[in-house]
Amino acid sequence: MRGGIEAPDFKNSRILLSPKLVIILTLFIDAIGFGIVYPLLTFYAETFHVGTTALSLMVASFFLMNFIFSPILGRISDNVGRRPVLIASILTSLASYLLFAFADSFFLLLLSRIVAGLATEVAVAQAYIADITPKKQRATGIGMLGAAKGTGFIIGPGIAGLLSVYGYWAPGLAAAFLTFINLLFALFFLPETIYKANADVQSSQPSIRGFFLKIKTVFSNPLMGGVLIISFFVFFAFAALPVIGPLLGEAIFGFGTVENSYVFMYIGVIGIIMQLVVIGKLSNRFGEEKLLTFSPLLIMAALFFQPLITNLFAYMIALGCMSAGFGIVRTVIPSYLSNRCSATEQGSILGVANSVSSIAYIPGPIIGGFLFEFAGQAIPFFVSSAFLLIAFVVGYRNFFVKKLNAKECY
Repeated sequence: MRGGIEAPDFKNSRILLSPKLVIILTLFIDAIGFGIVYPLLTFYAETFHVGTTALSLMVASFFLMNFIFSPILGRISDNVGRRPVLIASILTSLASYLLFAFADSFFLLLLSRIVAGLATEVAVAQAYIADITPKKQRATGIGMLGAAKGTGFIIGPGIAGLLSVYGYWAPGLAAAFLTFINLLFALFFLPETIYKANADVQSSQPSIRGFFLKIKTVFSNPLMGGVLIISFFVFFAFAALPVIGPLLGEAIFGFGTVENSYVFMYIGVIGIIMQLVVIGKLSNRFGEEKLLTFSPLLIMAALFFQPLITNLFAYMIALGCMSAGFGIVRTVIPSYLSNRCSATEQGSILGVANSVSSIAYIPGPIIGGFLFEFAGQAIPFFVSSAFLLIAFVVGYRNFFVKKLNAKECY
């Protein structure tokens, strides 16, 4: 009971679809919409005769809004409920896709990405799953959300490739239509959970000062700080790919919107296979420390050789190696951190880790696009490779030279 309101009874309610299925569908459809729009941004922006730097700013604006509003929406959902925040986020996404579909200037296209960045429902969806899932099954539930997003991102570019031949309005309206279906699911089949989650519990409201103190504490810890530095440089290097990747494919192989959509699908498939099938076997055989140390080397090699490759088959192998390495790092980092922290610290530590990756996504596209436009098409790939070399050095120093272990964690 919270505020005199009884928690909903999920077992006895007459809900046609389970809340878990609805929330998974919510992220699945959201990822399809994101996957439809994202591969087209480079070519859509070019129709307004803007440079690569402007394109990079447009891409970075989305991640900046995510970084700012994700914790804000999460805190609001703790107070007013998950359901209204999710519905508001879906409505915001719907507005962003309509802006994308009918944009007749670069300003409106930029505005569509800013509005899309406001709809940061991933954290709220994860909180929803945590509300309705027992602790022992929580990791599996949240993992299903990740799989849903990955699958949606694979399907989205395929839809974009098929519809972009009719004009950019067509994939934009397709994303808007799917988001409207998403809204109906949330309105009719998604019950509130906040009372169930917070019954008889006095929730605390973390302060901004407390958040920055937590960041300072984490980075002052040798093990935690090293892992987050690795995270920053890997995400920083990977973040430039949506800008410089399509441009490189266009310059070397003449890729258009259809071909680049399929490239994004290919990258997504490799990432999902790594996260759902391969990562467990690799972790058991080599250990998370080795994976965190040597995966940046795999990504580095793949990025370094991409602008030097003129054979399409070799280029696809390089893309596959890059996606596989990133999939390993993206999965191992939260696993490694959560496995070496007390239960009372996991949320805070993983929250800081997500903030670090969000920060990395902001300068990555800007710097990558700027270098591509003014320094040459190979330079941003070489610079990204240099940052990944730093990530490898940090990992090797922490895990093999200093031999840090769990005792140096919380």
